[in-house]
Amino acid sequence: MNIVAVFGEALGTFRKDKWITIFSLVPVIVGIVLYYLFGSYLYGDLLDQGRAYIEQSVSSGGWSQFFYWLLVGILVIAFYFLLSWTFVLVVSGIAAPFNDLISNRVERVVLGQVPEDVGKSFERLTTRLVKTLINEAKKITFIIILNLLAFALSFIGVLAPISMMISALLLAVGFLDYSWSRNDFTFRECLTDIRTSFFSYGIMGGVFLVLITIPGVNLFILPFGVVYFTVLHVKKYSGVGISE
Repeated sequence: MNIVAVFGEALGTFRKDKWITIFSLVPVIVGIVLYYLFGSYLYGDLLDQGRAYIEQSVSSGGWSQFFYWLLVGILVIAFYFLLSWTFVLVVSGIAAPFNDLISNRVERVVLGQVPEDVGKSFERLTTRLVKTLINEAKKITFIIILNLLAFALSFIGVLAPISMMISALLLAVGFLDYSWSRNDFTFRECLTDIRTSFFSYGIMGGVFLVLITIPGVNLFILPFGVVYFTVLHVKKYSGVGISE
């Protein structure tokens, strides 16, 4: 399977079904709101509290300015890494029901079927909401545990590549899980799917892993990841080729 050509196929689904685009905007909007709220607190209230504390503790004007800008630098770095590490888990958890709808509609488009009525899509959202949220909670717990393992392995030089591969596969799993859940894959079938497409999922998971660490870009990469890996999964199990 040409994993690069699937990019074009994934982008094409947005043209074929406008609701894929509309549902994809949900995690984008959620992400923007979270960015704004957290950033406002970090660079508003927290920074003001830090400035007041520095001015009370440091009498010299020059040193107070130095420590203030040092605090600004620390907050900028903290903001970047906190968003990079937590964005996927937090936003994907909130947007999970919509991502499930996106994956369902993408599958129908790839198979050449007529996307279901929007009303039916929302009915699906409500009927599968509890199951989707429970499944998402299990997935997030599993991902956190394996991420901690990957983080620990990253400190061991010779095992650092393994750590990166685990992280890449975990991201791919986060996107693939919507297809697995909808098609009632057992745990064994999920493992078989990963094993038989280990390099495809690992490579593309690595690509999305890099893109998701870029604040702003990750707002749009997250829903696109759902679309991309759904297309990849459907083509693997349906035998449908890359459309022109």
